[in-house]
Amino acid sequence: MHANALESIIDSYRASFQKHGSGPAAGQWSPEGQRFRFARLTQIGALQGKKILDLGCGIGDFYPYLLQHVGAVNYTGIDIVPEVIAYATDKYSSGRFLCRNVLTEGVDDSFEYVLISGAFNAPPLAAPTDFLKDVLARAFALCTVGLGFNFLSTYNNFSDPHMNYHDPLEVLRYCLASLTRKVTLHHHYERCDVAVFAYR
Repeated sequence: MHANALESIIDSYRASFQKHGSGPAAGQWSPEGQRFRFARLTQIGALQGKKILDLGCGIGDFYPYLLQHVGAVNYTGIDIVPEVIAYATDKYSSGRFLCRNVLTEGVDDSFEYVLISGAFNAPPLAAPTDFLKDVLARAFALCTVGLGFNFLSTYNNFSDPHMNYHDPLEVLRYCLASLTRKVTLHHHYERCDVAVFAYR
């Protein structure tokens, strides 16, 4: 399931990494876009000292952001692109990085918080919200306190054909019906972004 989507994601982010090598552009971010999304996700709770999974971690840029703005954390980053995991492992020796497809391989561990930033934005997929829901189901099963994630809203003034957009009402209904009733949704906190916090 989602095999074509996963291959598209691997190819897209591998190409970005090969082109840019490092920095936010390797993960298809602008520096400003990366910072404001990271900042919002860190508002999910008191993260200092907590065991955190960064799902779709790319080259691991969220890890130094957490260290600087939150403090020491027990960090694991997971991504499906081998090249970016190799880079992150080499650059951030105090972090833990795994190359794994959580939809098919799972993760033999649990975390207080699971955070997902930008993983649902690109590349364009045939059924992006179905993919989002399946990843959220796996991610929520891995957390003991909360899951935080972001995506691009269908309620916007423009759309980029190279990006995925999700109906926030559909995502909220899914979270409430399938994950937990303890859900907070922040809509259009900047640009056309949505951040969702789902708690145990």
